[in-house]
Amino acid sequence: MIAWYLVYTKPRLEKVAELNLNRQHFHTYLPFMQALRRHRGRYKTLIEPLFPRYLFIELDSQVGDWSKIRSTKGCISLVCFASIPAQVPLKLITYLKANEEARMKNTTNLTPEFKTGDRIRVLEGLLQDYEGIVKAKNSQERITLLLSLAEGHTREITLSAHQIEKV
Repeated sequence: MIAWYLVYTKPRLEKVAELNLNRQHFHTYLPFMQALRRHRGRYKTLIEPLFPRYLFIELDSQVGDWSKIRSTKGCISLVCFASIPAQVPLKLITYLKANEEARMKNTTNLTPEFKTGDRIRVLEGLLQDYEGIVKAKNSQERITLLLSLAEGHTREITLSAHQIEKV
């Protein structure tokens, strides 16, 4: 009976494991998603595995030698519970494949949109939870804000658009 199983991979070697399993004529599936990561103070859009360190493999439980999966470069083992490989429902694989396109969209609109005069709240950093008003948009990622830090005193600061949200 053909079913889907999980392969546990070495850190950040999901693609290597998938490539080497495919070379051995295994049918695999490695779902990806788009993620926004901060690197050196800037946000970058990256394509990452949806489930880090895991990939799906389709196997026939009646046929085949599964031991070579463990010795495949990038792989550690099949995920097992009580020494029995854990089957993944076909419904889940179908759902992931159907929604993969949606997970990969929105490359251009991952940066929130703000206009001058919008009321905002700071999400992270020393000024977390302070509220203010957008004064200017410097670039796609940088926003100048007016924050009221003390009664009657406002301060102009510049933050990344990902550090604030609309109130």
